[in-house]
Amino acid sequence: MPKINRLKPLPDDELKAILRAADDIIASGGRTLLSQILKGSKVRKLLELGLDRNPSYGYYKELTLEQITEKVDHMIRTGYLEKEYIGKLPMIVFTPLGWAIEKERRAEELVQAWNHWLENRITPTSMEDLKDRNRGMMFLFLYKILCTGDKKYIPFLKMWESIDYTKVKQEIRRVIQALNEKDTMTDSEWTQLLTERAQSLLVKSREPILLICQSCDRIFLFDDTNPDYYMSSGLNLPTECMNCYSGDNDD
Repeated sequence: MPKINRLKPLPDDELKAILRAADDIIASGGRTLLSQILKGSKVRKLLELGLDRNPSYGYYKELTLEQITEKVDHMIRTGYLEKEYIGKLPMIVFTPLGWAIEKERRAEELVQAWNHWLENRITPTSMEDLKDRNRGMMFLFLYKILCTGDKKYIPFLKMWESIDYTKVKQEIRRVIQALNEKDTMTDSEWTQLLTERAQSLLVKSREPILLICQSCDRIFLFDDTNPDYYMSSGLNLPTECMNCYSGDNDD
């Protein structure tokens, strides 16, 4: 049964930092290793695994390991992370909610990396690092590129298309075609195209994502395939169920 977030979560910046730190050790490390990454520890195992290169390394360097572990435990209690036994050892894994947030941030990081390359006239030698990544994350990345409507990404898209698998190639080709045709479309036609492409590029979580309505305190299902929730600033989680939200609009 998916965990339900009935407690107040950590502030967004902290929440995202912990999820980013966890991303490199999912199903391969536990609470202690995650806390050490966030502390900026110099323990041998962490350094040997290259975890000091994680963007969240040292995020909580001013806190004690005990204080950091309490924050990790709060992430578990509030339904963003959970422990899963691999053999006899408890490992950290994402909940569906935690992965939805992290997936969006990783996709946005890829967009920002491409923007950096374009602004600095950097041509990558290969796009092999995009292959074999989580399919939902990569399709979300494609959707974000599509939403820009900007042809500047096409050379990179073509490089990526040349090295990936058939299904990914097909989606990349569709995005390239859409970007090439955007200038010939009306605003309504473009909006319709984005709506249609969202149906295949926004991949539904394998498990339901359940949230608590802040107005009526009832559980409701979060639709992670709704494009309205995806922003460059992060995943915009609804705070109310549809009944309460619709009621507010009627006042």
